[in-house]
Amino acid sequence: MKRLLFTLYAALLLFPAVVFSQDITNLGGDLSTDRPGRFSVQLPAPNIRSDEFFDYHLTGFVEFHRSFALVKLNGKKVLGPRFNHNSCGGCHTQNGKGKIGFFPRAETSSMIVRVSLPGTEADGSPKQVPGAGGQLQDHTIKGKKRYKIRLSWKKRIFKYPDGKRVRLRKPRLTFRIPGLTRRQRRRIRYSLRMAPPMVGMGLIEAVSEDTLKSLADPEDQNGDGISGRINYVMNKETGTLAVGRFGFKAGQPSVKQQTAAAFFNDMGMTSSLFQDPRQQQEVSDDTLNRITFYLQAAGVPIARNQDDPEVKAGKILFQQIGCNKCHIITLTTGNSSVVEVANQTFHPFSDLLLHDMGRGLADKHPEFSAKGSEWRTTPLWGLGMTGVFNKNKPGYLHDGRARTLEEAIIWHSGEAKTSRDNFAKLTKDERSQLIKFLRSL
Repeated sequence: MKRLLFTLYAALLLFPAVVFSQDITNLGGDLSTDRPGRFSVQLPAPNIRSDEFFDYHLTGFVEFHRSFALVKLNGKKVLGPRFNHNSCGGCHTQNGKGKIGFFPRAETSSMIVRVSLPGTEADGSPKQVPGAGGQLQDHTIKGKKRYKIRLSWKKRIFKYPDGKRVRLRKPRLTFRIPGLTRRQRRRIRYSLRMAPPMVGMGLIEAVSEDTLKSLADPEDQNGDGISGRINYVMNKETGTLAVGRFGFKAGQPSVKQQTAAAFFNDMGMTSSLFQDPRQQQEVSDDTLNRITFYLQAAGVPIARNQDDPEVKAGKILFQQIGCNKCHIITLTTGNSSVVEVANQTFHPFSDLLLHDMGRGLADKHPEFSAKGSEWRTTPLWGLGMTGVFNKNKPGYLHDGRARTLEEAIIWHSGEAKTSRDNFAKLTKDERSQLIKFLRSL
């Protein structure tokens, strides 16, 4: 009996060391690549199944980055008539983040504003706003700007226990939707969103529902203050509710539907999944399928500098202060028709669940069961490639308010407050080590 207790005690002592020393270099499992810069996420994954699918993937690259501004179907432009941008790659620049802001002379916008009224539509989605729908499409094919969207920033100061001050900013958004009553204007809920990077989407899609259920703890039965839960959303292909995986509030269940939704909401283009009775189908199933596979089977950049002592120290701190309770380091996929992502062990640093992030980040815009203060845990892989994929200034969190990783951490509250407070209590050198680890991902 004594020997058994000793063995268990030794195992408990060794367990943290095993977790802390886990090799996460191949963030995307067999999809991981050391190609430089944007090529790491734009080219097919190293385990692409054949030359035929390699070429098929590249045709998806072309469709993702092409402009639809001049494309016509039966003599009519397919773009718009209202839109935010004219291409997928226009928002997700080089598959990375989009620009922060709305620019008066620009012909397109990389940021979007989601809008809704209290209540839901028949399928459980947010209630549409008369004359605007669910998103402010601020450009037209005639070149006119709409809604008079203006973005400014309200400043605030965060003070560390050691006295250091950090200047934060919070978005202040104004817009005008014509034709609404005063009561409707007062009731509008809105959410500013930035274009996130496109990394490992096929792997995220292939994580089983059972795996996510095992990570969820909606009633916080283990008492650790973390109560992640699944957002069940409408799957337009099956007409049933499914696990939400994509978007800042996990509002889309699949890569294909996320892509089709972007065509419809961001570019004003219909497809077999998002239709308008007044318009013919403008995105062919072939185009939709090619872009879907392009995103599913693209490479995932490897983690860098994992032998750097500062990075190693930051990795330990990341786990010691509790960041990994939501930013789960390792997940596995199940079977998948996309053979490249099937049965993979990978490191997204996310549980893909909804968490209450507190009032400071709340947007008052629900999506299905996701409340205004709830957000899907953002995967951290590719985080250090910001500014490498493209030259846009860094923007973090759903609305780009955080200009640095430090600011992004400070904004965490709600279920993440304990980890945020633990970060604030670290020494200056320790905070630097943790940030250096995040930049290695």
